[in-house]
Amino acid sequence: METLLNPPLNTGDWVQGKTENDELFQGYVESIDTQRGIVHVRVIQSDNNDVLGKLFSSPMDRIRRLNQGPLDQEGYLLNLIDLALATRDKTWFMELTDLLNQLEHGTKTVNAA
Repeated sequence: METLLNPPLNTGDWVQGKTENDELFQGYVESIDTQRGIVHVRVIQSDNNDVLGKLFSSPMDRIRRLNQGPLDQEGYLLNLIDLALATRDKTWFMELTDLLNQLEHGTKTVNAA
């Protein structure tokens, strides 16, 4: 029953957690070391600006999955665009801005990114 309520984390999941110093961070899972119970998170937002954009390792029990909103929300797309800019992924940036333009003009329901 525990697995149904809290499915295991996967690479690419959006997560949040707290550091040992009680600093909040959010990001996405880059890798998981299941033997050691460690999750490696690329930090996108944090109370500590020194860890922004860096890979942070945290025990699994200090991490929780974030609920992802539907892709047809403008704010969600804008956050993904910021991430594409931060990672310098031009192709993904172009895809996301195209989806945002379609959403703003009501030409298509956005259902993939």
